[in-house]
Amino acid sequence: MKIGIMRTKTALILSVCIISLGIIQPIQAQSPAKTVTLQAVEDSFLVKNYLLLAQRYQIDASKALTRQAKLWNNPSFSTVLGFGSTDKVQPFKVGSGGETQYTIDQLIQLAGKRNKNIQIAAAATRMNEATFDELVRTLRLQLRENFYTLYYRRQTGKVLKEQLENLQRIVDAYVAADKKGSVAHADLVRLQALQVGIENDYADLKQEELEAQKNLQQLLHSQDFYEAVVTGTDLAPYRLDHIQLSPLLDSVAINRPDVRIASVEYQTAELNYRLQKSMAVPDLHVGATYDKKGSYIDNFIGLTLGIDLPVWNRNQGNIRAAKLQIGAEKQQLQQQQSIAQTEVLNAYQRIVALEKRYKSFDLHRFQDEFDTLIAEVAKNFSKGNISLLQFIDYFNSYSDNAKNINKFLSNRVNAYEELNYATGQELFKN
Repeated sequence: MKIGIMRTKTALILSVCIISLGIIQPIQAQSPAKTVTLQAVEDSFLVKNYLLLAQRYQIDASKALTRQAKLWNNPSFSTVLGFGSTDKVQPFKVGSGGETQYTIDQLIQLAGKRNKNIQIAAAATRMNEATFDELVRTLRLQLRENFYTLYYRRQTGKVLKEQLENLQRIVDAYVAADKKGSVAHADLVRLQALQVGIENDYADLKQEELEAQKNLQQLLHSQDFYEAVVTGTDLAPYRLDHIQLSPLLDSVAINRPDVRIASVEYQTAELNYRLQKSMAVPDLHVGATYDKKGSYIDNFIGLTLGIDLPVWNRNQGNIRAAKLQIGAEKQQLQQQQSIAQTEVLNAYQRIVALEKRYKSFDLHRFQDEFDTLIAEVAKNFSKGNISLLQFIDYFNSYSDNAKNINKFLSNRVNAYEELNYATGQELFKN
């Protein structure tokens, strides 16, 4: 009789715990995490990331070099101060009866060398600007991927944590019942094995969440912990309705920073080739001279002209090398354009494939129906209509469903961000 009463109490305890599995509300854990939106994270990123700040200095430095290239060469000045003669040395005899000579000389670059150097310096500025844009493009993708990874992993973690809390109540009840001999010990072992498996999944999930958290902290150079907030409004722009593939492929030459870098390198090679050809033309030295007593008349003044004679060195090697460099940079540019178009095509096709799955069924409705199903399963298990093995199978399916749905949603939004990255544009904005 006592055994029957004990079994009845145990059944009631299990029924309450199991039914709560389907209807219990998630427990809100206290967390010191800082709640942030994607926009807030990006605003902080643009002003705090050290790599971006360093590259901005590079841009300013290259602009300073462009200004430097516009400056003329300084004139040179030389003097001869009389020291008498070999018969009678008279140091610094420059006064009455002494000798003094002054010469000033200005280098004048011919064949447009100065303008070509200015153009090359300006190209270096464009290169640094494109490098900055490429750095922003790369780091922004990392920032957004880690932000969304953090959000969706945490959503999955909430489900698993709730499952673990509910499962712990069931295991505790089974442990108490096992001590009294009212349940099979093998059933307790199966439940504990299920618990260990979900705890391992939860630990792996928290590790992925911490990795995303660490990456965000490094990008923002902060020690704060973040809790990502994503709303339906944030996700609404992620759709292909207004996007056409052909214009995206054609626009990579303009919008992709890495393609612009390759283009500037090609332009710089052409500018350098023209500069090297102009270097074969000697520069002109123009100046004036004054000679107090060393010429055929006193106080002699004269115009000085000088030019190198291009007899041996006509810059042949540099001209040849610069011409070959043009060919190399042209091939690099074509290669980069091809890579960019391939990346755009692959990113677009990936979204198309994901959208087919996304639109084939309502994930949120499916999740709600699965929540109802697991509650019904719990009730039927408490009534003895479902075996423990069947219950464990449904329990595992519920956890797997939560993980798979959030992983799919994370992959979907990251696929759109990869298309942003591939095109070098912000295609999906509110």
